[in-house]
Amino acid sequence: MNDLDQRIRKKELLKKVGTPEEASLLFKDGMMVATSGNPLMGYPKATFLALADRMKQGGEIKIDLLSAGPLGPEVEESLVRSNGIRTRIGAVGSGLLRDAINQREVRFIEGKGGQLPAHVRQGRFGKIDLAVIEAIGITEEGNIIPSTAVYDTPEWVELASSLIVEINQLRPLEMEGLHDIYLKAPRQPIPIVHPLDRIGTPFIPVDPEKITLIVGSMVPDREASEISIDTLSRRIAKEFIQFLEKERQAGKWNTPLPPLEVGIGGIGSAILQELGESDLSPLFFYMPAITDPILDLIDRSKVGGVSGMALRLSLKAWTRFQAELEKYKKLIVLRPVSISNSAEVVQRLGVISINMGLEVDLQGQVNSSHLMGSKIWTGIAGSYDFSRNGALSIFTIPSAAKGGKISSIVPLVSHVDHTEHEVDMIVTEQGVADLRGLDPLEKAERIIEKCSHPDYRELLRDYLRNSKRSGGHIPFSFEEAFSFYERLQGKGSMKGG
Repeated sequence: MNDLDQRIRKKELLKKVGTPEEASLLFKDGMMVATSGNPLMGYPKATFLALADRMKQGGEIKIDLLSAGPLGPEVEESLVRSNGIRTRIGAVGSGLLRDAINQREVRFIEGKGGQLPAHVRQGRFGKIDLAVIEAIGITEEGNIIPSTAVYDTPEWVELASSLIVEINQLRPLEMEGLHDIYLKAPRQPIPIVHPLDRIGTPFIPVDPEKITLIVGSMVPDREASEISIDTLSRRIAKEFIQFLEKERQAGKWNTPLPPLEVGIGGIGSAILQELGESDLSPLFFYMPAITDPILDLIDRSKVGGVSGMALRLSLKAWTRFQAELEKYKKLIVLRPVSISNSAEVVQRLGVISINMGLEVDLQGQVNSSHLMGSKIWTGIAGSYDFSRNGALSIFTIPSAAKGGKISSIVPLVSHVDHTEHEVDMIVTEQGVADLRGLDPLEKAERIIEKCSHPDYRELLRDYLRNSKRSGGHIPFSFEEAFSFYERLQGKGSMKGG
């Protein structure tokens, strides 16, 4: 299928069509290269795979790679294997890149969700030499029609010195109109008061002269299955839904509920499935990534509207999305990350934020990104924006990890992503700890009694009793925290950790 002449409506730009190999020659050592997408779909592939091949052939090129979202592993890992990434700014999508960062072979600077474009605009990381973006077409005026992910593409189009536009010819042109592209003007409010409000254009404005090369791509998405949901995730989801229904019955929430933001993963998917079984409807969502269960909820007529910045669908769900595209377009809008994660809009809409963590401490702090305090596992991504600005900030986590060998509830997390000031509620399969309106001691007691695993509850009670002897506003003691971990090792709980 070679339909670039139909997808490129500004015919003068047809003379800029080239191959991925030609695109790879535009990269130079030390360049700041911006791109966009998420690990399942919506990111340029052909150009970066050709670049990785050039690097392997002795090109001696290293780039600084900038993208708020993680990219697919076939791209990230190809560049890592080619020793072609000097610095990664934004997020981590693949295990190989994660290992390279932990081994200090690649510098990593985590981008703070929706704030990353603003930080780039401020010059925090230097100028963008080249942006590589995915599109499904170009309008008669030369503007860019985005693909399945918007993320930070509009900002990179504006800020980059030159552009490579990779047109994904496997995406239907009928997606045009799904997007709402709006770049916030300095000191001006974002006029969104409802998740489905459209305030921008269905395309990304661009000066056609900035486009250096257009590449057609027929590289398929990697095989991606639906996210598996285990029994533990379902138990956590049921605890959360029961709490939400009690809150509504008590008159604390109106019907419909405020928009929801649900993180990615097994627990998030389980929560969305449980919402489908509840009588909570219509449901509205203001969230970064739109996953398979959202389509399920739409098909069950449970959804009033969904605002996101990217589709993150399995191949099975994508096939369904294409087949009923017009139905989904009525209820879904895709925006830039600076709008979908905007603190202003999240606060105005009163979003209920539901995210996942690796460990939680008795102060209510959450580590969602690093193992043992030093090794990155995943970035904080959009949870940074929503936990700090949502009307209700909820973190879900199993009470124990490694098959019960490690307690996920600890005296002090090894790395802090979300402080006690941004965490309103902890949910595990054991129960719900509502921390609103509690002092530090009450928070610690509630987390232990409601959320900790029974195997570790008495150890945590001992820790809290002993730490209170130190006095102070917050019941904490380094000496007792070390003693807690020593006792865990004595129980064999750290075995295999």
